[in-house]
Amino acid sequence: MADVLNCKHCGGKILVTGYCSQCGLKSEFVNKALNTSKYYYNIGLDKARVRDMSGAEEALKTALKYDKLNIDARNLLGLVYYETGEVVLALSHWVISVNYFSGRNVAKRYIKEVKGNPHKLETTNNAARKYNQAVNYARQGSKDLAFIQLRKVLSDNPKFVNGYLLMALLLIDDNKYDKARKALKRVIKIDRTNPLAVRYFNEMGHTDEEIMSFRDYPDDDYDADLLFVEDQPRAYVESDNVDRNGRPTPVGRYKDINFYKYSLAYVLAGLVLGLAVMWFLVMPQHNKNADDESRNVKIAYSEEIANKNTKLSSLQDEVDSLTTKNKDLTKQVADYEEKSKADISDTDKVTMQLAMKYYNDTQYDKAMTEIDKVLETSPDYDVALYYKALCYLGKAQEAFDTFIQKCPNSIYYTVAVALSGADTTSGKTDDGGSTTEGSSEGTTESDMDPTNE
Repeated sequence: MADVLNCKHCGGKILVTGYCSQCGLKSEFVNKALNTSKYYYNIGLDKARVRDMSGAEEALKTALKYDKLNIDARNLLGLVYYETGEVVLALSHWVISVNYFSGRNVAKRYIKEVKGNPHKLETTNNAARKYNQAVNYARQGSKDLAFIQLRKVLSDNPKFVNGYLLMALLLIDDNKYDKARKALKRVIKIDRTNPLAVRYFNEMGHTDEEIMSFRDYPDDDYDADLLFVEDQPRAYVESDNVDRNGRPTPVGRYKDINFYKYSLAYVLAGLVLGLAVMWFLVMPQHNKNADDESRNVKIAYSEEIANKNTKLSSLQDEVDSLTTKNKDLTKQVADYEEKSKADISDTDKVTMQLAMKYYNDTQYDKAMTEIDKVLETSPDYDVALYYKALCYLGKAQEAFDTFIQKCPNSIYYTVAVALSGADTTSGKTDDGGSTTEGSSEGTTESDMDPTNE
C-alpha cells in the first residue's frame, strides 16, 4: 500500500483521487504552483545578483503570488526593498516572514540589525514622510519646496531611488539636464535596469549604449548635495604648448571650480559676522533694558520702604497711646486697692478669711455665719456679699442633689434634673468661674487684707 501523502498547501491528507481531503485542491496543481514559485525565486535571485532590482522585485512578487510561504523569496524581496531605500517595506516583509516561520529564519537578524539603530530607523521614517510631502509640493507646482524636502530626504537616505527619480523629473522640467543626469546615474548605479530611469534618459536623448556606460559611474565622483548647488562658473586654464609643426595646440581647457569645499570658511565668516552684530547692536540695547529694569526695581523698593515706615510710625503712636492708658488704669486699680484696704477693719478681715476657709470646705452654714458678722459692720463689702451668694448656690445644689437621689419617681424629677443640671453647669461655671474670679477678687481682697499681707 502506498504511503499517505499530505497536502503541501494545508497539510491535510491526499485522497486516492489526488485531491486534498481538507482544502479540496489537487495535489498536482499545488506542486506545480510551488515549483513555479521556486522558479521565479531563482530568477529574482539572479537579477538581484546583477543589481537588477526592478526585475528582481517583479520576479519575487510573482513567486509570492504562487506561494506566500516561500520564506526565501520574501526575505530576498525585503533585501531588494532595503537596497533601494524602502526600509519600511523591507521591515514589513521580514516581519511577515518571521510570523510564517519563527525557526532559524535569517529575517530575525535583518530585523535586529535595523532596529538596533533607533536613530537611523527614525531618520528613515522621517525621510519617507518628507518624500510624500515633496510629492504633494510637486503636484501643486511648488518646486522650490519640493527641492527642499528632497534634499533632506536624500541626505537622510542616500539610497532612496524614488527620491532621485522625483528629483530628476523636477530637474528635467527646469531644463537642468546635467543635474538630472547625475541623479539618474545614481539611480542606475543602485538599480541597473530601473524602467523610469531608462525612460528619463531616453527623453533626454541618450541611447541604450550610453545608458549602459552610465552604470559604471563611480560612487566617489558623486555627491548628493551637488544637485542642490547652483552651477558654478568655469575657470580658464592657460596652455602654452604647441605641436611639432609649430601649430598651437588648444589654448586651454575648462575646469569646473567647486566652491563647496569653502563652505566651512563661509560658515565661520558668518559666525564671526553674527557675533559682531550681536556685540555692537544687540548687547547695548540689552544692557540698557537691564539698567532700566534695575532702576524700576529700586524705585519700587523705595516706595515700599516708605510705606512701611509710615505704617511703623502709625503703629508706634498707637503703642504710646495704649501705654498711657495702661498706666492710667494701673493707677486706678492701685487707688481702688488702697480704698478697699481703708474700708474694712482688721477684725473683719480675719473673720472674712475664716468664712472663705469654711466655704472652701463646703461648710456653707458656718461660712454664712461668719459672713453675716462682717456684713453687720460693713454691709456694702463686696467680697462678703459675693461669697454669701456662693454659699446660697452651694446649699441649693445640695438640696437638688438630695431630691434627685431620694425622689427619682417624683413628677418633679425631670424638672429637678434640668434645674440641677443648669444650676450645676451654671454653678460649676459660676462657681468655678466665680471661684476663679473669687480667687482673683479674693486675691485682690486678700491683697487689700492687712492680715493676709
